This record gives sequence, structure tokens and C-alpha cells, in this order.
Amino acid sequence: MINRTINPNNDLKLNTTNIDRSNLLPQFHKMDNGNDIVCFNSQSVDIVKIDFVFEAGKAYQSHKLSAMIANKLITEGTSKHSAKEIAEILDYRGIYIDKNIDSTTATVSVLMVKKYVLEILPLLHEILTDAIFPENEFQITINKSKQRFLNEMMKTNYVARRTFYQNIFGMEHVYGSFASEEDFDKLTVDNVREFYNRHYNIDNCKIFISGNIDDNILVAVNQLFGQTKHSPLLAPIVPKPVFMQPTQVYIEKADAVQSTIRIGKVIDTTWDTTDFTEIMLANTILGGYFGSKLTANVREDKGYCYSIYSMVQAFRGANVFFITTEVGKGVTHDAAKEIYNELANMSTQPISNDELEVVKSYLIGDFIRSIDGVFEIADRYKTMVTSHSSEVFTDNYLNTIDSITPEKICQISAKYLDKDSMTQIIVG
Repeated sequence: MINRTINPNNDLKLNTTNIDRSNLLPQFHKMDNGNDIVCFNSQSVDIVKIDFVFEAGKAYQSHKLSAMIANKLITEGTSKHSAKEIAEILDYRGIYIDKNIDSTTATVSVLMVKKYVLEILPLLHEILTDAIFPENEFQITINKSKQRFLNEMMKTNYVARRTFYQNIFGMEHVYGSFASEEDFDKLTVDNVREFYNRHYNIDNCKIFISGNIDDNILVAVNQLFGQTKHSPLLAPIVPKPVFMQPTQVYIEKADAVQSTIRIGKVIDTTWDTTDFTEIMLANTILGGYFGSKLTANVREDKGYCYSIYSMVQAFRGANVFFITTEVGKGVTHDAAKEIYNELANMSTQPISNDELEVVKSYLIGDFIRSIDGVFEIADRYKTMVTSHSSEVFTDNYLNTIDSITPEKICQISAKYLDKDSMTQIIVG
């Protein structure tokens, strides 16, 4: 059995000097409307991935759930093709479409063998500009989504997560606003169509292409997606979070056998700052990898839980730090006490240089894995762009890892991870 209280052998240290950074930035190809096609080219693969990213997250919706349902249903029929016909065209060619939505953006991602790109681009343009949202598909989706929501609301971890964001952002802020059961009944298909017609604008779409790209593909994308006049219709509308006072919330669920604990706060930094990278390092030490302080204490030593971790979550305009775990009801408060002890130790007890080197190697290895291929690099860059982060993030990140000291870890922890500034949510 692995003893996670002992750091692994660190004879083989990773460093940033041998990381090739030349392939981490994209090529830009200007379309006729002035928008860029952001390209990450690799002739070593026969696959092409296209990501269409719209400013169409829930921050822009007038009716709750309309952004999510529009994203789910966008491939369920156009004026020329039914949902069945679209599915058959894509399935026959082995083309995979993934749809995702967050607070600010909605993404439609398409992965295909290169030989099908020119053939399938007109259908993609049709889906993104002429979706009709059939009433029957809407009803099926809304009913399934409502049932999924009701099932989630029975889980302590879901309720804890939801309550946490409501309390750290406030229920009026888009990041703290969540749908209720009644919102599923109120939403109409016309609400969804209205949202789609307004926010899925090709002229405001960011297009990322990765894989085996040639001039024919770029010309075709421009002909289909580069002819509409660029409009500043959808400027970011996410207000800067108002920092809420730390609070403690306990929600009792009599039938629960475990409690979910979530402790954290909003952090006033963006991705492209040195502070952010230093917080990432501190977070890794605290609860971000197999040898973390929280794992060693709460799981390995005390045996209170199977899993405990901390993370820094990126939002546009702010970031969130949190710790979460599920424990037996009988040890809930003991587990929370140990979590706060480890938070306090982060700012008062510098780790050894050897332990810091382990963490640095872990983060560098994780970074190398995140750029191991053209699609991974493209995803990393896309995340930075859609989060409105600077392109210098990579260099800042690697340089900060190189230079950080145990003393600096204590300083940054005292500045941002003070235990008295945390909001605590317990559900169970």
C-alpha cells in the first residue's frame, strides 16, 4: 500500500527549461468579416477538430435554462434536415459532435476525419444558423432535464455545491443564480428560439481549428462563416463579483448517511497574474495532488473520508478556491476542524525545499501532459481566450514555478487562503 504521508523519490526532477514553447501559440487567419480563425496545425494527424464558441452562456439568458436547452437542442433539426437525418449524416461518417455550456460561453465542437471536412461544413453552418427546435424534442429534453435536476437535488454534494456558489457570489449574480424546479415548467420553446436567434450569431463566434489543416479548409470556413459583418452586439456582461461576507450554512438531510463539506471563497485574481500561479502552487500542496496535506491528514491519518481535495476554479473576472469532501455524519465537525488546521498551517509552517520540488515536478509534469498533442494545446489556448486571460499566461506560469520558495507559499496563503475568510457549507 502507498503511504501518501511520505513524498515519492525525487531523483528525477522535471524542469521548465526543456519545454518547447514554440508550438504553444496559434496561427491566425483573417476572415472577410475581420474575425480570426485560430489554428493549431499538425500534419502528423488525419483528424480535424473545429470548435465554435459563442457568447451564449447563462449570463446572457432572459429566461432561466434557455441557454442550456438551446445548446442541447441545436443539432435536433433545421429547416432542411430533421434530427434523424442530421444524426445519420454524422454517424455514417464517424463524426462526433460535443456541446458544452458554462456561465458565459456555449461551444459546439466537431471532430472528424479530414476527408469529410469540406463535405460537412455546410451542414455545420446550417445547424449554427438555422436550428428550428422542434416542440416534441423540446418537451423530451426539458422533461429529462427536470428529472435529472430532481435526482441531483437529493444528493448532498450537489446541494452543497449549489449553496456554496449562492453564498460566495450572491444569488443575484450570474455565478450564484440557479434554476429551480418551477423554471423547468415556465420555460417555453419560444424562449429557447429567441435565445438562439439572438445569441448564436456567426459574426460573434470564435472559431478554433486544430489538427490537419490546409488552405482548402480555411477558404471553405471563410466562405461560410466569414461573410457576415462583425457586430459588437454581445459584449461581455458578467459584472465583477461583489465579495460576500464569509458565512456558515448547515442544511440537514435526515436520510443522508454522509455529510458533504465545502469550504472556500472568491479570489480576486485572473489567470495571467503571478499571484494566480502562486495560489495554484499553494493549492496543490494543500489538496491538489496525491501527497497533499489534506489527504495525508483527513484521509490517511484520521480516516474520515475516502477522498478530499482542493482546487482553484476559473471564472471570467474572478476565481474560486474551494475544499470539498464527504464524511460520515458522526465526524463532520472533526473533519472540518482538521481542514481549518491545515489551512492555518499553510500560512505559518513553510514546507521543506524537498517537498516543494516534488510539487514543482508534479505541476510541470501536469503541464506537459496538458500540451501533449495539437488538440490538447488548442483546448488550453481556447480556455485562456474564452476566460479573457492573457496569452502570456504560459510563460508567467512556468517562470513562477521555477522561482517560488517555501516562504512565498506562506505569504500567498496568508493573503488569499486565510481560514477566517472562508465560507463553509455543510449538507447532511
